[in-house]
This record gives sequence, C-alpha cells and structure tokens, in this order.
Amino acid sequence: MSANAVSELHILPQKCTVNAKYYVDNILTGPCKAAFARRRLRGTVLQRRFCENMSKSIFQQDGGPAHTSKLSQEWCQLNLVGCWGKEIWPGNSPDLSPIENLWAVVKQSLSEMPSATNLEMLEKNLKTVWSNINPDLLRKLIDGMPARMRKCVDLKGGYIGK
Repeated sequence: MSANAVSELHILPQKCTVNAKYYVDNILTGPCKAAFARRRLRGTVLQRRFCENMSKSIFQQDGGPAHTSKLSQEWCQLNLVGCWGKEIWPGNSPDLSPIENLWAVVKQSLSEMPSATNLEMLEKNLKTVWSNINPDLLRKLIDGMPARMRKCVDLKGGYIGK
C-alpha cells in the first residue's frame, strides 16, 4: 500500500509456503513491480500511480523470513530506488505499520458482507473489499504516521491502542 494506491491482492494457493523465491517471483516481480510502474493520476486504488515520486518513496517490509532473505533484499536493492534494508526497519509494531491498520479496515468490511461459504467466495469478497478501498483512507493512514510515531515515543514503545 501507499498513500495513493494498493497493489493487486495476491492470494496464496492452498498449502503454499512463502519462501524467499516464491516472494520474489510471485509478489515482488508480479503485483508489486506492476503497481510501481503505474502512471495514472486518477482511477481506483488498483489503477492509480503508486507514488507521486518513486525516488522519494521508501519501500518497507516487515521482518518475515521471505522479506529479510538475501534474495529478496538483493532484488529490492536492484529494483527499487527507495528501499530500506532490514537493518534500519522500525521495530515490529502494528502501531508503526500502516498496512496493519488497513488490514483492520478490510477485516471490518468483510465482517459486514454475507459470510463466505467456500474459498472462492472468500477470495471474491476479499478482492471486492480490496478494490474498493477509499483512496482518502490510504492518505489518512500514511499522513497519520508521524503522530503515531510520536505517540509511541511518548509511551516509551508502549502500545497505542484505539
């Protein structure tokens, strides 16, 4: 996600484990790279330019093994202008990760839909919610990060909560 857009949602096949090779081949070089290449100023969150200026953006991941692997770190360094290496990522805190707040909104939206009775319906519901994310919400989540960081510092690393 960015303040402007989201990448296509990648749904893992059943019983799939995301290792470094899968992550690079199916996520970074697929939906992520495609999202970074978009140039449209308007449209849905799946059509819009990902960042106003990619050279001023920062690509951040969490501490998952596929993200911290040598393979994915090298891919990011070779393919992304603004990529923080794992050694400077912020601590593992949902308060410091806007995507965690976005997932909470997605989860709430899913709970307001008729319950999925099979995997195909669940995937359809997820993609519907994902494609209908309000662009203003994305901007709000990103713009709120400095205040969230200050609050975490004020709480000496404590949980912000609601």
